[in-house]
Amino acid sequence: MTGSGSSCGACKFLRRKCTTECVFAPHFCYDQAATHFAAVHKVFGASNVSRLLLQLPVDNRSDAAITISYEALARMHNPVYGCVGHIFALQQQVASLQEEIDILGNLMAISTIDAADCRISQEDGQRL
Repeated sequence: MTGSGSSCGACKFLRRKCTTECVFAPHFCYDQAATHFAAVHKVFGASNVSRLLLQLPVDNRSDAAITISYEALARMHNPVYGCVGHIFALQQQVASLQEEIDILGNLMAISTIDAADCRISQEDGQRL
């Protein structure tokens, strides 16, 4: 139960009274009901998430709630891949940027060689 008698976000969304034993209260604030918990409830179901959180040690529940919320929100945007779709897009971006770094490194090496050749040619021209 959150401060001054108000419901947590989960209880607000589920339209029930929030108790001191509410497993959701520490993890879903009142303001998150419309977005975070709504997605969690739609994707996983409140009873499944409650059961999962109750099976975890208390010190791991916060991380689990954050992870579940993230995955639920990702599943709302991409029902097939969820957060894996986002991870895949980031991996592609990293690969593309790595390729660009390699190309630019090669261009720098070529420029350095060309500059050295130019200096050698100028030095040879001054000796004549």
